Amino acid sequence: MKNKAQFIGKSPTGGYAPGQVQCPANSSSFIREANSISKQEQAWIKQRKTKTKAAMIKFLESANLTNFNAANFLDDSDTGVNLGLAFSGGGYRAMLTGAGSLLALDDRNNAEDGLGGILQSANYIGGLSGASWFLGSLVLQDWPSVDEVVFQNPNDLWNFTSTRQLVNQNNLWTIIFPVLFNSLNGALSHINFWSNNKQGIKYDIQAKEKAGFETSVVDAWGRGLAHQLFPPGNDNYGSDLVWSDIRGITTFANHDMPFPFVTSLGRRPGTVVYNLNSTVIEMNPFEFGSFDPSLNSFTDIKYLGTSVNNGVPNGTCINGFDNGAFIMGSSSSLFNQFLNTLVCDDCNSLNFIVKYILKWFLTHLSRNYEDVALYKPNPFYQSQYSKSDNITHSDTLYLIDGGIGGEIIPLSTLMTTQRKLDVVFAFDNSNDNLVNFPNGQALINSYERQFSNQGKSTLCPYVPDINTFLEGNLTAKPTFFGCDAKNLTALEKDGVIPPIVVYFANRPYEFYSNVSTFQLSFTDDEKKSLIRNGFDVASRLNGTIDPNFKTCIACALIRREEERRDIEQSEQCKQCFQDYCWDGTYYPGSAGSSLVNFTASGLTNDAMVYYGTEPPTAPPGFSIFKRENSASNADIHFLLKIVLYLVVPFLL
Repeated sequence: MKNKAQFIGKSPTGGYAPGQVQCPANSSSFIREANSISKQEQAWIKQRKTKTKAAMIKFLESANLTNFNAANFLDDSDTGVNLGLAFSGGGYRAMLTGAGSLLALDDRNNAEDGLGGILQSANYIGGLSGASWFLGSLVLQDWPSVDEVVFQNPNDLWNFTSTRQLVNQNNLWTIIFPVLFNSLNGALSHINFWSNNKQGIKYDIQAKEKAGFETSVVDAWGRGLAHQLFPPGNDNYGSDLVWSDIRGITTFANHDMPFPFVTSLGRRPGTVVYNLNSTVIEMNPFEFGSFDPSLNSFTDIKYLGTSVNNGVPNGTCINGFDNGAFIMGSSSSLFNQFLNTLVCDDCNSLNFIVKYILKWFLTHLSRNYEDVALYKPNPFYQSQYSKSDNITHSDTLYLIDGGIGGEIIPLSTLMTTQRKLDVVFAFDNSNDNLVNFPNGQALINSYERQFSNQGKSTLCPYVPDINTFLEGNLTAKPTFFGCDAKNLTALEKDGVIPPIVVYFANRPYEFYSNVSTFQLSFTDDEKKSLIRNGFDVASRLNGTIDPNFKTCIACALIRREEERRDIEQSEQCKQCFQDYCWDGTYYPGSAGSSLVNFTASGLTNDAMVYYGTEPPTAPPGFSIFKRENSASNADIHFLLKIVLYLVVPFLL
């Protein structure tokens, strides 16, 4: 792998702390109204399309389309095919399964039966929460392949074994007693990577505080992730890597990767509320902000940390606040998920006494803003474009996990009228089913959000209810939504029709991949098995289930352009759409009335059957029908320790 120090910029302090810089002379304000994509993004995408056109031609030529000339088809197009990729959250499950699916789309991979070339044909790629980890790790290291990072692995990256996890697993009570007796050193001594030397998380956090910036659990969480996602090097696991310097990375500057972004959610000051109406904050190499009317603003991400009034700097400017690990931590605050999933009123994973204590403790943290990412000074303070005084009148912008509001796949900021996507591949690695596999709710939430106050510019084709997703086998194989543009005119906004969504749901091919969101330690075999299974999800078991799948993907890619030019679909593609498009049928019954049965066709009423050459490997004590199959008492104790380790410094 390349040495990232050769091409990546640095924080002005040379470490995690932001630092002062001279303000740009040609900028009176850092913010703009979110009525379009930025001029920088427009220029970048224009250059990217010259690369994606060639890659798309190559992919289409390999897809065995009958009576079709790919070069002529795209040469005659005014716009080309605008393709985006979106990866859901879901902890390490989402990271590793999503990375495997990405591998299946990458033509740098030697496998012949995947969908290699789709990645090279895409203009956009987005992820949130766990997906932001693999995306940020790859982007900030000049875009190596997943195969290079995991299977060649010269730097021991993505090591999630017990020796590299965030906290060492001593008995829980050895942590509680030092906390009870106010022994900070005793509690912190159990944290891996926590020390006051220049390689320690504590050193980084204190450096940021000494520079005059407030910190929270998310800073420590992000720096802990960095120790797993980046090589050690001279920069202490990327302590000085900043998100805005993606602009200077060779592969990005040469337009040889899709345009990357991750998302988080804004939380209103004085509340602990989050839902589909929460403001989606996008973080891309050029900007930080939202198309949602509540914010309706973007700012130059490079100057986060600068004190502004309506975007105008109040004096000295700041660089380095957009630390790469902090951005990924902002997208993936585990503590919001912990509160939402394990201590909710109808959750039964914990003993009721432990649940009561933990709920009180986490609620206390949340109300004191210790479990959120603190963006202070607020980059949108007094923004003239925002419709929410709750955001613009606060001196701090509070961000939480990008998927906790319900939109677990980052589609609303990707499928906008401003970006005009033709096709979106949506990878769902969420755990919204009784058996900890997707049930379509993530996509349903994206569909419903377009009708909310926040969905003014959001597009999404029609999707069915949960029962239809399950009974219709729409999670059992890739499913196309929005196949016929003529049927989507009621969803049109500003003259833009929703894209075709190619939906991939996590399911087991060679490994039971429904591991708990809260499982934080994986053996090397488990890690690689999750990645291989993710490859199978995207490739339909490496092309063995349906040899025509690649052809059908090609049919989806060209469909919107065919419709723009009134080109009749071929009989070959009509058959593909019959096989893979949702036909609008709804199944009666209540949601979740059936259990998932993973056969070639999907749901059946028979005993559970595995479809493949050999049964997948199940972890010890695993049950396919247990919602959080890996959230054992040991895992829960482990999470309790993480909460104590990371939060105690901010409470004492």
